[in-house]
Amino acid sequence: MAYPKEFLWGVSTAAAQVEGGAAEDGRSPSIWDAFAAEKKVMNAKYFPTACDSYHRFFSRDLANLKALGVNSYRMSLSWSRVLPEGTGKLNEKGVDYYKRVFEALLEEGITPNVTLYHWDLPQVLEDRGGWANCDCIQWFGEYAEKMFRLYSDLVPYFATVNEPIATYIGYAKGKFAPGHRDETLGNRARHNLLVAHGRAVEAFRAVASKSAKIGIVIDVWKRYAKYPTEENLAAVRDEDERNWKFYTDPVLGGAYSDYILSALAREGTLMEIKEGDLALIHTPIDFFGLNIYDRVLINKGKKGAKKLLAGGNQQETRGGFDPHVIRDVVRMLREMYSLKLPILITENGKGTYIHECSRGGIIRDKKRVDYFKSVLDEVERANEEGLNIAGYYAWSLMDNFEWCAGTMIKYGLLHTNFKTFETKWKQSAYFYRDYIASHRTDK
Repeated sequence: MAYPKEFLWGVSTAAAQVEGGAAEDGRSPSIWDAFAAEKKVMNAKYFPTACDSYHRFFSRDLANLKALGVNSYRMSLSWSRVLPEGTGKLNEKGVDYYKRVFEALLEEGITPNVTLYHWDLPQVLEDRGGWANCDCIQWFGEYAEKMFRLYSDLVPYFATVNEPIATYIGYAKGKFAPGHRDETLGNRARHNLLVAHGRAVEAFRAVASKSAKIGIVIDVWKRYAKYPTEENLAAVRDEDERNWKFYTDPVLGGAYSDYILSALAREGTLMEIKEGDLALIHTPIDFFGLNIYDRVLINKGKKGAKKLLAGGNQQETRGGFDPHVIRDVVRMLREMYSLKLPILITENGKGTYIHECSRGGIIRDKKRVDYFKSVLDEVERANEEGLNIAGYYAWSLMDNFEWCAGTMIKYGLLHTNFKTFETKWKQSAYFYRDYIASHRTDK
């Protein structure tokens, strides 16, 4: 059967992108609050309120989740809402908010799938060096342990971190918060983040409910050569090594590749790898969360490497979407790492920059519908081939604050009015609702 009874049908969001309530009930600023305040994101004025889910989850979001027919909701915790100082004393109002969210979801038969870190480090910890400070391993370990003690009886699935490459982009490239531009700093930060992931898994094994599961979420943008030239194939290998393989190799394989270690050493940006770091990063997990949107085509011509799709969750490109990348990547991961773990597709979706028009009372987003249909066909085929995809989460429940792109790019199944916070179903929401209804076997 392509979709087993326990298959997780869901949608995904992240706290910083939907919650709002940025300065309410004891929450302290995150690095993205600071980044937005410096006007380093589009539509920065909307960041403090985002989709206002902090106030509207129970009246709006939960109703939409029920109407979609999902049986799981992937969300993240705001670290600075539950631990305003990053460590130490819990903020009871923040703790209670998430407890009420989880209880409400469970009451409706919707399984919480909770990410501890979706890019929003408390600014107070960034002021102490952030992920570039090896103390962050202990900070994150403390935070994780506290969350497991509080919530593991309510939350069946935890992910430690989402897309660790975002930390590198924020510390090495300056394009994400906190906005540093230092390759050595970026490599140190992303290595520390992976070690912190391992420390969190250790804490989970020590204190969490035995029925809960722990994993990590990594985005894979597999590179392909448009033409199989020597230059293109070399560029494909180099970019794969510097991007997704930097994370999957130590987490799933137990070590960084010789290729990346040699490259970073040659460039003078190699991070310090302490004794025990790799073993900690490789601590066994229960599931692998795969964020997958599209392939990346590379064509190295006379003017240097030319990417027909740059990656970073954008699909409006000349390269064109190829749904076969779904099965390709899942099969590749299973073969490359002899991976037996269940794989959850924790994010998948299509962004648009255009204003989506309403006709006949429905917001028409046919390209997104076509995208979801082709992807879900691939997920079904993958499971028929025994590749064990155990869940699928569409990104995203609603148009939200898409990081540096602000409100300009839209991924939602639902349209969001960022002034009134009203949501409206799109054509893709109706499609996904009907697809779930015709494929769910747990009812």
